[in-house]
Amino acid sequence: MTTDTDVTPDPGAAPPAAAPEPACPLAEIVDGMADRTGSRLFFHGPSGPEEATFARCRADAGVLAEALRGAGVGPGSRVAVHGATGIEWVLADLACTIAGALSVALYSTAPVPRAVAAAVESRCVLALTDRAEAVPAFQEAGLTVLFLGPVGSGDGAGVASVGDLVAAGADEGFRPAHRRTGPFTVVSTSGTLSEPKLFAVHADPLLFTMDRFAEIYGIDGRDRLLLYLPLSHLPQRMMLYWGLRTGLDFVLSDPARFVADTARYDPTLHVTVPRVLEHLHGRAAAAGAPAPAAAVAAMLGSSVRSVFVGSAPTPPALMAELLDAGIPLYEVYGTTELGMIGLNTPEARKPGTVGRPIPWGRVRLDVTTREILVRTPTPFLYGRLVDGRVERRSWDPQRYEPTADAGSFDAQGHLTVLGRTRDFVALGSGEKVFVRPIEEAVAAATGAGLCQVGLRPDGRLGALLFFEHPDPARPPLGEVLTTVNGAVPGWERIRSYAVVDRMPTVEEGCLTETTKPRRHAIDEIHGRGATWVAVR
Repeated sequence: MTTDTDVTPDPGAAPPAAAPEPACPLAEIVDGMADRTGSRLFFHGPSGPEEATFARCRADAGVLAEALRGAGVGPGSRVAVHGATGIEWVLADLACTIAGALSVALYSTAPVPRAVAAAVESRCVLALTDRAEAVPAFQEAGLTVLFLGPVGSGDGAGVASVGDLVAAGADEGFRPAHRRTGPFTVVSTSGTLSEPKLFAVHADPLLFTMDRFAEIYGIDGRDRLLLYLPLSHLPQRMMLYWGLRTGLDFVLSDPARFVADTARYDPTLHVTVPRVLEHLHGRAAAAGAPAPAAAVAAMLGSSVRSVFVGSAPTPPALMAELLDAGIPLYEVYGTTELGMIGLNTPEARKPGTVGRPIPWGRVRLDVTTREILVRTPTPFLYGRLVDGRVERRSWDPQRYEPTADAGSFDAQGHLTVLGRTRDFVALGSGEKVFVRPIEEAVAAATGAGLCQVGLRPDGRLGALLFFEHPDPARPPLGEVLTTVNGAVPGWERIRSYAVVDRMPTVEEGCLTETTKPRRHAIDEIHGRGATWVAVR
């Protein structure tokens, strides 16, 4: 591990020659499920809680794979999977692996036009969706469509469902999964800095990363993992496929049910995001709990051994409070393309940081911009999708790759992610301002649900304030901002503001499917036409 801060990557270095095409290990993992009658998946079916052994899931996925083959899906085909976490999502992904197709993982919250566009760009021949309104849109784009749900769920949309096909399929005996080389899935970048980009992923770096997690956090086949985040989120499937190989039990849940499912199934592992922890803490406080953090601990279950949180920064005060309540909480950090970068671990954990760099890689900071640079043997990006083709990326194992995040190290080597490099705004004076702390201070002072600070045409900082709804009793914002300005240097002061009386949405393109703000889109859609008011 290193926390060097004195090296910038050489952009002129020649890339190494491409390594031989690696074999995909998932076929062996999926076929190995056929003999596992002990490990189980717990999920919600039409009539309530259900469970299935790995062996049953392998048999059902084999039946679905035959149905996909009958619909023209074969080795190298692309299949869009657009839906919420559930047993049908798992079966669809397993069926793609068995048939040799690449699953194209689309967030269930993706607006239908965006999901269809991604499927078309990926050259998908078939789409599975759990949204009835998406069925005609995929069909109009020329795709065969199946409903991603139980028996009868596609009737209203006029298409067969995964449940229908599995129930009607004949048991024709075990047919091994297609052995192939190369990637197994296509996923999307977050789209916070630009329009989302599609890229292919190989299973090897995912399984390697989980092997390291098992060593660090003591995860093994005796654990039970609760999954409620979308399975289109790559780390979710990293844990899913590793768990299918290792023999974990899985609970397939969703945000509305995961507290109840925790009480029912008593998982030992959770994967979550900061906004859920904030919601649980706020819910406990609103209910009058004398110790909200202890109430959160109870919601996470008595058997929990590790709770992994990532995707966005966790407020340090909340993290410290939850740790004091005895929650085994570990904030981790990575990017969709590069994989894991920083980890809080049982041996080294510090609230407000993402821990120390991964022990199997190296992390440095650019001396000028403080951008986090990582050298890793396990980048997740296998190749970009360009004109429907996967253009494999050749990774130089000696090169430090940029993350588009800025950071800092403390004396003990813990890494703090300060924000995206785009969170730094260059003023006309040449001064660079990091706007995220300003945004947080302005949002707290004004009560805004979201604040975005950017450079206005006059070369000075302006704050775009989003509120849930109009409020006639709202305090005078100009006066509030004047008070905020009094606590910061002159170059960090807000000189104008504009109000939007609703929150930005995923549907309009201002948020990613994981609800992260997309600065360029927010500025274009809301900032340019807003009424800006000077701050005196």
